[in-house]
Amino acid sequence: MKRIILFFFFLLLIKANISVSQSGLSDAIATGTGDGASVTFIDPHTNHSRQVNARLIIGSVDGNATKFYCVDITRTISFPDSCHSDSAVANPHIVYILNNYYPYNPNPAGKLSNLNKEVASTQIALWHYSDGVNANTVTDTVIRNRSLQIIADADANGGNTNVFTTMEIAPDIDPDAFIVRTSDQNGNPIAINGIQLSITQGSLSANSVNTTLPTGESPAVTVSGTSSGIIYAEGNVVIPQGITYTCPGSQRLVLALPTIGLLKVEADWGALPVELASFNANVSGRNVILNWTTSSESNNSGFDIERRSADGNQWTKVGNVAGNGTSNLIHNYSFTDRNVLTGKYNYRLKQTDYNGNFEYHNLTSEINVGTPNSFSLKQNYPNPFNPTTKIDFDIAVDGNVKLTVYNSSGKEIATLVNEFKTSGYHSVTFDAKNISSGIYYYKLESNGVSKVMKMTLLK
Repeated sequence: MKRIILFFFFLLLIKANISVSQSGLSDAIATGTGDGASVTFIDPHTNHSRQVNARLIIGSVDGNATKFYCVDITRTISFPDSCHSDSAVANPHIVYILNNYYPYNPNPAGKLSNLNKEVASTQIALWHYSDGVNANTVTDTVIRNRSLQIIADADANGGNTNVFTTMEIAPDIDPDAFIVRTSDQNGNPIAINGIQLSITQGSLSANSVNTTLPTGESPAVTVSGTSSGIIYAEGNVVIPQGITYTCPGSQRLVLALPTIGLLKVEADWGALPVELASFNANVSGRNVILNWTTSSESNNSGFDIERRSADGNQWTKVGNVAGNGTSNLIHNYSFTDRNVLTGKYNYRLKQTDYNGNFEYHNLTSEINVGTPNSFSLKQNYPNPFNPTTKIDFDIAVDGNVKLTVYNSSGKEIATLVNEFKTSGYHSVTFDAKNISSGIYYYKLESNGVSKVMKMTLLK
């Protein structure tokens, strides 16, 4: 029987040190090229001008049609090419671009009317991160400017972007059992049949499981005859965009659209890298303050703090706190999730060791972020901005709310909000891609009260 540890605030249910691999088993075939354009730029590997086809690559993974981008300009590719196998996860900036630009997002902000140039611009941005291509050397002005815009967006927002774990082995409430959980590329639960299970020591109560909706989880599988061992789960699940495919002597490709392919994950049964003594939360206005204490740590790199709305399925990373490596001392941790909108939320810690293995610790209580005490309009952020900025405002009493934008001459140029709003913390994004640089004003009106603030658009 595996030991049960009862702490001050909750029963710690995590008994497996989860080590997830999103690569290694699926195979790709590249059959040809799709949308894109020929682009000329300075090759950073030779420092000479080079003309390259910056196009999507058409192909399949394990027989399922999909598309790829290239992330390797040093090698060529011929069609059909059937020797590519998945090998790794692309760097965070590349994953961010794949998540937010064509073809996964068919209508990204600022998309060019010429699809071929939009694809070529996206490919140049990917080569910037994979091969060090300087987008300023692109000779086509439209492609150059668009690729620089995509790179600036990825630099500002993509540093912590990772592919979603689409299959994982997770602990069950029974400390002698585990479950398998499956999701799509956005973290939404999906059902998968015929997932094969095995363990290096002992035995399992089932050698195959199906995951079912609404949770995307399998029935509990009991481990017996051992207190340690490696559990494996293998099945045809979603392979998310951002997985790279390699072939000796040929171009390295990166998956641009999610598809179905063979994936294998593993869990180190019995490992307990961090013993949590407490985990609780307090709410102060729009801030949620999380506090937790460890009684021991082994190879602890740190904690990702994740949040989801109480009625939602997707977890979002909101911060990270470094761990203390290996220690038998008590360590106290704290993190403040700031400016959370009104609503009910769940929180969890994703503890990761230096080898990339991780486990989850869930906050057992639901967090309720209440309503503000007064009417308030915040300074937009960022400011100055180009082309989008966020405007936060607080409404203490339910009522009709109007948020409008004016130019320096007092002419109304946009209505961002004009509807009934419940009391709470609200946020809206202003997209100024179709207006020129200058000073603008935004005005909030609600229940007979108004406030005006200034913002600057710099293009």
